[in-house]
Amino acid sequence: MVQALGSAALPVERARAVLTSGEFAQDVREQQAHFQGLGISSVPAVIVNHRHLISGAQPAEVFAQALQQIAKEAP
Repeated sequence: MVQALGSAALPVERARAVLTSGEFAQDVREQQAHFQGLGISSVPAVIVNHRHLISGAQPAEVFAQALQQIAKEAP
């Protein structure tokens, strides 16, 4: 996995340090708990504006319709 970062010109040593240290582990666990609390238990799950869930693999038309509806509701 770290080699893939290098081929994408991303900092390999920083990635290795993050993976071995668990630097972001607590943040990830908190986000997991938050979204599980919202009832999200599958992927893909797209969350828009931290409020709207589009669950599962959906065709582009579903995303377009959902985003149009969300835009109508926006203040």
